[in-house]
Amino acid sequence: MQTTNYLQVGVIVGAIVLVTIAIMILTGFLPGLRQGFSGGGTVVMWGFDAEDSFGDVFHKFGQVYRGSMVKYLKKSPINFENELLNAIARGDSPDLIIFPSDLFIKHKDILAAAPAITMTEREISQQFVDAAKTFLSAKNEVLGMPFYAETLQLYFNKDIFTENFVTLPPETWDEVLSLSGKITRKDDSGNILISGAALGRAVNIKNAATILTALLLQSGDPIFKPNGEIVLGDLPAGFKSSLRPAESALLFFSDFSNPAKVAQSWSAALPDSRDMFAAGKLAMYFGSNRDFDIIKTQNPHLNFAVAPLPQLSKNAVSITSGVLYNLVVPKASKNQTLAWTLAKYLTSRDISAEYAKTKNDVSLRRDVLPVYSGDSVKSVFAKSALALRLWPNPDPAKSETIFRALIEDVALGRGTIRESIDRAKARFNQKI
Repeated sequence: MQTTNYLQVGVIVGAIVLVTIAIMILTGFLPGLRQGFSGGGTVVMWGFDAEDSFGDVFHKFGQVYRGSMVKYLKKSPINFENELLNAIARGDSPDLIIFPSDLFIKHKDILAAAPAITMTEREISQQFVDAAKTFLSAKNEVLGMPFYAETLQLYFNKDIFTENFVTLPPETWDEVLSLSGKITRKDDSGNILISGAALGRAVNIKNAATILTALLLQSGDPIFKPNGEIVLGDLPAGFKSSLRPAESALLFFSDFSNPAKVAQSWSAALPDSRDMFAAGKLAMYFGSNRDFDIIKTQNPHLNFAVAPLPQLSKNAVSITSGVLYNLVVPKASKNQTLAWTLAKYLTSRDISAEYAKTKNDVSLRRDVLPVYSGDSVKSVFAKSALALRLWPNPDPAKSETIFRALIEDVALGRGTIRESIDRAKARFNQKI
């Protein structure tokens, strides 16, 4: 009996020791036992926001992983691609980068795969929004860990809605069309004074290309195949409509700027769409989650709200467009193990939520997203993150130019819609 008691005590003591060790590992008192931890060093990290966006996250990282520190460098999105390639070429590569998804296809060959001990495909699929799977290799290796996203949603002026007895934001594009016609006001010369919706042109509509790609994806046009083949405007198998998905999307989009249509709510003579919304002259603006704080700054008194991007029907699977920003490690990094350790730390539950809060944004982790359900703005950002659909963009700068030209071709009647799409495909196939 006494031997049995000793065994029970031994088991209990052993369990206590194991729990204590686990707690010490998690809190950093035994950093050498942390999975993937290399024992200290400096991680050179590139990003697009000011360092104060991270609050004291980097300091906490140094406390948890003793002997480690982060050297953060803010980069311009305009020069980022060239700066990165030049840094790698001269042997001065950063260790960790906040990397946009629209550059993934173009530069995935320079990215290192995460060690399986750090992150696996299964963990990416279970822990993060579906768009995160874009940063998987053909072998299902993890090439990036999701950090934040810029997603497209609907901004609407609550005062204009109230004046027109509109109580709820539109859920479908048909409702957008109907509301826009009801709200738009013109003078005797046909000049637009109050616009219902900013759609139809590219020259003065922010996010015009992103709106169009959202319409294309919602319509079932994948734009590109994963192998790089352009299928924009092609006829999907079994599709029976007289208009192909891309043609329908472009026709709908362009009608908002067609003066011959009752639906016209926009023209090239109007100000920039975001500026017009901030000025209180636009009822519906389709913008990024990053636009929220900008609009607030432009007009602190504007009475507006945010809603998910409208869909083709109320029963459709929600799809929106945008860019996913992942933490990636270049193959040229000289400190890959610690870089992946930092990436996993930044995308952990508490830290990702803390970082998102500094940006008035949301975490991309599934176990954090429900926290935003009671917030009128962040709940929309959370739903948009879950609905984000990415397409294999071969070159974001080139694609932006081509889509904006396509929109203008259709708006100005430079040939049929079919001919405009064919010109866009030809531009994609041109080597630059």
